[in-house]
Amino acid sequence: MNNKKSKTIIIGASGYIGSGLLIKASVHGLACGTSSTGRHGLIAMSLDSPFDFDYEIIRPEDTIILTAAISAPDVCAREFYKAWAINVTGTSEFISQVMARGGRVIFFSSDTVYGERSKIFDETAETNPSGDYALMKAEVELKFLQNPLFKSIRLSYVFSRNDKLTKYLESCSKCQEEAVLFHPFYRSIIYREDVVEGALALARCWSEFPQNVINFGGPEVLSRVDFAQCLKQTVIPNLQFRVMEPEVEFFKNRPRSISMLSEILPRLLGRPPRTLAEAALFEFC
Repeated sequence: MNNKKSKTIIIGASGYIGSGLLIKASVHGLACGTSSTGRHGLIAMSLDSPFDFDYEIIRPEDTIILTAAISAPDVCAREFYKAWAINVTGTSEFISQVMARGGRVIFFSSDTVYGERSKIFDETAETNPSGDYALMKAEVELKFLQNPLFKSIRLSYVFSRNDKLTKYLESCSKCQEEAVLFHPFYRSIIYREDVVEGALALARCWSEFPQNVINFGGPEVLSRVDFAQCLKQTVIPNLQFRVMEPEVEFFKNRPRSISMLSEILPRLLGRPPRTLAEAALFEFC
């Protein structure tokens, strides 16, 4: 960022991605984070009551990275009005207040805004939201994508040793239990460290990347079976699994396949994003 006094604020800094963002952002410059409780040195910020936040801490050219949301697709469907109040109403009000003070917003969206797509596509593809969670993300994008202070990261499945699927597979292996995997289910798996590096690079190099949407997906489109097989071959050799076709209800809130790639992300990172095999070795070894 050009202004040496500008800072990065991570909204949702106690979360799966936000915690890593805050650690790395603090290394590169001024940074702070929020959580709904405000514990552990974080600033209290809840998107269901955005007017309670102290917006006076925001200065022009500060970058706010917005990771907080109700992100479980089934919860968004089951508790639609509660999720909408947080993911759309509260989030939109927060973004508006930030921009009114000259702050820049990096919004964490989802690849599900594209809907079901088995063929490879990039950021030029039209959106066709699949499921209520996707609708909520698309609604926020619709409000702000024309604003030069707003950029959206459309995120695919984020791998690390602590993601839900990997933890499940590792637990099954340790307990000598057979894992059960839904198939078909394809995503452009991306390494969490690449998400962190890419988002912070976008904050630092805002004007060098005029695109208002960037796909954050890895270099391979993998099924959950491919995912498990890769981990078995690289870092969880004792893993055993079987395949199960999910019930129709499972796909009401999530597409079967989203084959998303990006030519912008490698430029942000200064290298290609890591493959799952490469990322697994970083995480486990």
